[in-house]
Amino acid sequence: MQVQKSKRRKIFTFQSGVLNAKEVRKKCSRNATHPIMCSDELARLVKPHQRYAYDLVVHVGLARYLYGKQREEIRAELYQQRGVTLSDGSISNLCDRFLTYFEALHLARVPELRHAMQGGYPLHLDATCEHGKGGLFVCMDGWRGWVLMATRIPSEHEDYLRPLVEKTTALFGDPIATVRDMGEGMAKAVAPLRARGVPDFVCHYHFLGAVGKKLFEKPYRVLGNLLRQHKLQGDLRALLRDLRQYRRSSTFSGRFGPGPVHEDLPALLLWILEGEGKKALLYPFSLPYLEFLQRCQQAVRKAECWVPSPRTPATRRAISHLTRLINRIERDTRFATVETRLEKGWQAFCELRDVLQLTNAELPNGDTHPHQVELPALEARRLEMIEETAKGYEAELRERTANTGNDDSTNPSPARIILKYFKRYGKHLFGHPTLRDEDGTILAVVERTDNVPEHYFGAEKRKLRRRLGRAHLGRDLEDQPAQAALIANLQHPEYVRVVCGSLDNLATAFAELDEQALEQTTPLSRNNRDSALLRRVRILVKHESKDQASDDKSGTIDAVATEI
Repeated sequence: MQVQKSKRRKIFTFQSGVLNAKEVRKKCSRNATHPIMCSDELARLVKPHQRYAYDLVVHVGLARYLYGKQREEIRAELYQQRGVTLSDGSISNLCDRFLTYFEALHLARVPELRHAMQGGYPLHLDATCEHGKGGLFVCMDGWRGWVLMATRIPSEHEDYLRPLVEKTTALFGDPIATVRDMGEGMAKAVAPLRARGVPDFVCHYHFLGAVGKKLFEKPYRVLGNLLRQHKLQGDLRALLRDLRQYRRSSTFSGRFGPGPVHEDLPALLLWILEGEGKKALLYPFSLPYLEFLQRCQQAVRKAECWVPSPRTPATRRAISHLTRLINRIERDTRFATVETRLEKGWQAFCELRDVLQLTNAELPNGDTHPHQVELPALEARRLEMIEETAKGYEAELRERTANTGNDDSTNPSPARIILKYFKRYGKHLFGHPTLRDEDGTILAVVERTDNVPEHYFGAEKRKLRRRLGRAHLGRDLEDQPAQAALIANLQHPEYVRVVCGSLDNLATAFAELDEQALEQTTPLSRNNRDSALLRRVRILVKHESKDQASDDKSGTIDAVATEI
């Protein structure tokens, strides 16, 4: 072996800071076809032709995507702890490299992951966006909470969903069941699995929510329009602002005369506007407009109870003004009509919810911890009892609709609406498979809701808001590559053990990836729009503007020549 050449490189590492590495490369003196020998130790430390080490890539990627840190925080941490100075652009480039490496590692470990998923897995499917932007579609293992595959989508059309479902099943095998929402695109995407005998289930939360929206759709919209028309909420908030000024100073003299005003009167106004301040359930599991209307109807009676006598003149005038505001509801008979329709629909909705026994903890904004993990056998029995109750309820609905005859097609009865949904989706509601051991003991049950991806999306959006400092994430979700969805798997110890042993070994696992593994990854996409066509549009508009300017200039010259 002879020295071919030596090469120096400045390397930035997280473990040792900045290094000046000298690599001595050697070649065979007798046969030039033999490969040149390079430093194996250096190759494990940093990729050829790169100066940022694998451990630095891992540190920046984990800080950004797993812990939700901002780039400025990462920069300050690296400088203070390791003396490494990086620009924002370098941190972004390291994040992209981390996503590419991790996707390659995830795909390379598919055989090991598939072995760890012995016994099958329920495939939970869901997509998310923010204000119609940044569509992300994920396929998840419902029992383990692992993101198996993810992709960017412009819409929830079958053409965008089916390829990822097929890729997921090709890599990890057919699931024991699919759990999804009620979208048509999602149903068509899992149609091949359904044809192969894989049970297809509709999320009970989405089913109940769809029924509720159908029950409340027209009267709830009418009620909202009536409240906006009468400007009741705005006037009550203005009254609350005035009363707060009275509360701050006992000598304040406002539109109700000199103070003071009883301190419980502002509390009454706040209760009318916001209730007791508890976290509200998502629509249609709560009806904020109806609840506000009902509190308004109780306002005068509450004032008599909450504001004792004797009352100051300012207090009496404020209560009189509140009474005049509330009387707007009494004078408009449309409020009573729409309230009756909503209460009738709400009674039917609560009846259906009692049949399905969907608790608040099973809603997407409820408890993030599955309630069935510790007692899967009881959960399986509970689902069987719910199925029996639902069948009896469906039969009861048939009797009700048969006795009432034909309803108005434009305004069907609640029973007829619920029965219609049962006929369409009833076969997708029950029969959830279980995972059993050799003794037949139930180890796990397929979840009846799609809360696994719902909770995942909620946690990732909170993390994204933390590192970006913005509430509306439409543009940010478009700019974030789909590969970032896989990083959440590193929160699961079993996944980490299978993929790399521990997070400390993640840099070594990246270094062991070959070029073939990296070629299997998908390009990092920063948005879900048709960027190529948009670039072509900008070029055409630019050329059109130039041609128009040229024509205007020629016309001006011709006009001048004519005058001359």
